[in-house]
Amino acid sequence: MRDLMTLVPIFAFMLIPVWIPLAAMAFGALHDAVVAPARRARAPRRTRQAQPGHRAVSPAGPRVPAAGTAR
Repeated sequence: MRDLMTLVPIFAFMLIPVWIPLAAMAFGALHDAVVAPARRARAPRRTRQAQPGHRAVSPAGPRVPAAGTAR
């Protein structure tokens, strides 16, 4: 039993690089669970309809001629 009580702190110390991220993930998950309902409640409602006078924008950006082509 004495040997086991000597090894437990050594292994716990060796696993610090594992415990820190696990603790951070647990804290982040708890924080998200508490904050998410309030964030969802105050978020503005988004609609898919475009505003009048606005034109659609491509997510790929503007179309430009390829390099080396003459137009």
